[in-house]
Amino acid sequence: MDAVKIPRTRKIKKYNLKEFLAFVKNTEDRYELIEGRIYMMAAPSTEHQDIAGFIYRKIGNYLEGKPCKVFIAPLDVFLYSKTKKENCQNVFQPDVFVVCNKSKISQRGINGAPDFVVEVTSPSNSEHDYIDKLNMYMRHGVKEYWIVNPETRQIYVYAKSKPKNMSYTFEDKVKVGIFDDFEIDFKEMQI
Repeated sequence: MDAVKIPRTRKIKKYNLKEFLAFVKNTEDRYELIEGRIYMMAAPSTEHQDIAGFIYRKIGNYLEGKPCKVFIAPLDVFLYSKTKKENCQNVFQPDVFVVCNKSKISQRGINGAPDFVVEVTSPSNSEHDYIDKLNMYMRHGVKEYWIVNPETRQIYVYAKSKPKNMSYTFEDKVKVGIFDDFEIDFKEMQI
C-alpha cells in the first residue's frame, strides 16, 4: 500500500511594523495590523459615523481644558511591548479613543495603549472588536474598552478596574470609568 501524501498547510505570512508601514505607504485605503495579519477596513456606514461622532463630541466637550486628549479614526495606534517597538504586530484605528499621556502622541499616531477606547461594530469586522482587539487592548494596558453595537443597540464595557464586564443599552447613561465625574447619556443620541 502506498503512503498517502498529506498536503502541507500554507503558512500565513506575519508582518511587522516596518513591513506594514511600507504596505500602506501609498494608499488611501484603511488597514489594520492584527497579530501580524493585514486587514482592509471597509468604509463605515452613516449610522456608524453618527454614533462615533456623538461619542467623540461628548468626550471632547468634557475634556475641554483638561490634560487628556480625544481622537477619532482614522489615526493609527501602535500596540507593542515597551522593549519591542520594531516587532510591533498590532496597529489599530479605534473609532474613538482618549490618551492622557502626551508622550505617546506623535505625528504618525499613538505609540502605546490609549487610556480609553470605543469601537463601533460593523457587520464585516465585529469578530475583531469582540475577540482580537478586546484581548490586545487589555493585554497592552487600555484601562477601559467599549464595544458599541448599532444592530443590538448595546454598549459593552470592559474595564481593568472592574472584575465584572457591564452591558448597557442606547436608553442608558454610561459612566466613563477613567473619569470620576463623566457619563454619556445615549438617549441624547439622534440616530
